[in-house]
Amino acid sequence: MVYPLDAVAQSPAAPAVAAACAPCHGLDGIGHDVEVPNIAGQHSIYLREQLLAFKRGRRKHPEMYFVGRHLNDQEIDELVLYFSTLPPR
Repeated sequence: MVYPLDAVAQSPAAPAVAAACAPCHGLDGIGHDVEVPNIAGQHSIYLREQLLAFKRGRRKHPEMYFVGRHLNDQEIDELVLYFSTLPPR
């Protein structure tokens, strides 16, 4: 039997769409540069709102706008679930 806490402790497999995030945020959600935020373990609501803001152009960042505008709702859900459940650093 798997208990809910055990499921949270195990990192899920990265969804295919996470490859778009990896060059800057890494598949582990840890920014590779001081100007790139760590997103591992970030609140799911926050991640969703930021991805939507980039997608809609309400939050300005050239690379994130480019990536965000191509994400569909399912991909956003996959990214939010994946990065929010990674252990924060």
